[in-house]
Amino acid sequence: MGRGRKPKEGVRHKYDIRLYLWEGEDDDLISFLESIPSRQRPSGLKLALRSGGALADLEATDIENEDDDIDFDFDDFIS
Repeated sequence: MGRGRKPKEGVRHKYDIRLYLWEGEDDDLISFLESIPSRQRPSGLKLALRSGGALADLEATDIENEDDDIDFDFDDFIS
């Protein structure tokens, strides 16, 4: 049996974004991101963007555990 994840097809796009959130102003975003394990935050962020901003209705259980996000560290992404 092969090891590692199956290579994806197509062209990969990478976006580096620095995100600053302020308590009292961005509490919904802070709460959403802190409710998700750090290794699942990229999937959570993609789900939130695709859902049209319904953060209050999203939960960590809604996020699929996507193998393509394993090598992404969201904490480094936002700092």
